[in-house]
Amino acid sequence: MRYILLAVMFLLSLILPGTLFHYWSWSGIKPDLVMLLTIYIAMHHRLSSSMFWGLGAGLLVDLYLGRYVGMYTLTLAVVAFLSYWLAERWYRENFLITTFVVFMVTAVGQILVAFLSLGAGLQWPLGYIMRLVIGVAFYNAVLVPITYPLIHQSFLSGWLRYKPRYER
Repeated sequence: MRYILLAVMFLLSLILPGTLFHYWSWSGIKPDLVMLLTIYIAMHHRLSSSMFWGLGAGLLVDLYLGRYVGMYTLTLAVVAFLSYWLAERWYRENFLITTFVVFMVTAVGQILVAFLSLGAGLQWPLGYIMRLVIGVAFYNAVLVPITYPLIHQSFLSGWLRYKPRYER
């Protein structure tokens, strides 16, 4: 059941930015829901499963978008690692810290996307990149009060919990 629920959440995180959040965008800036879901999964799972999720979700996003294969694969793997690393050092029950972690990790992920896009030959001005990075990071941080309590409770209750042989 947890795999079906994760698949549904992943599909919704792919579809919603182009549909529902198209109408709720701020100056064309929409949240990166796949990155937000990757952050949440990395905060609640072991490093190996977090990295596997980041690589797999990133590859599927790259295939879904249809260009620059490897850009989101690398980005979400870095996001998963950084989220796991920060969650190990900070208390994830604290709502403000979680919001700050989501903001910072999303900003790092969006900077990596912008850097890789520039490397692929896109000619984005620096002002546009900064507006995009800060905008997406802020949008994801604003979504934390709405999404994190439900996701966190799902992980704790066992619906989405990774069941390792031993507890960390």
